[in-house]
Amino acid sequence: MENALVKQENQLMEVRKDDNKKILFTLDLTKEENVDKLLASQDKENIKYVKDNVGKIINCIGVYITRRTFEDTNQDGEVINRKKHATLLFDADGSIYVTGSNNFYNSLDFICMLKGWPTEENPMKLKIVESDAEEKGHKWLKAVIVKEDK
Repeated sequence: MENALVKQENQLMEVRKDDNKKILFTLDLTKEENVDKLLASQDKENIKYVKDNVGKIINCIGVYITRRTFEDTNQDGEVINRKKHATLLFDADGSIYVTGSNNFYNSLDFICMLKGWPTEENPMKLKIVESDAEEKGHKWLKAVIVKEDK
């Protein structure tokens, strides 16, 4: 199958962008099996939730991120633009993990800014962790990189 998208090594590729939505990925969509993985992510039976897998280590071979901009108001009543992220992680074992947590996205983005984005050629071991927020009883999801034992 031919695909017009060109993959850039170890970077997020922009698939689609409009006024308030941007879709980014690292999967090589010139490969039919990766297109099938992405299509499978649309079926709830194939998805695991990040929040239900705290402590799990994912051998991440790809990410798919949807970023949406929306208007909100701050405490002073001023209209501000906020960003909301949906993040899909593709595990080498075929599992797909999803979260809408902006904190999880931000932690992943920070890791990848320093280490590069995970790809099939350069997988990344990520651990799902949870930490206490300042608000009592609230928890934050986040990704941390797992160092390889040498």
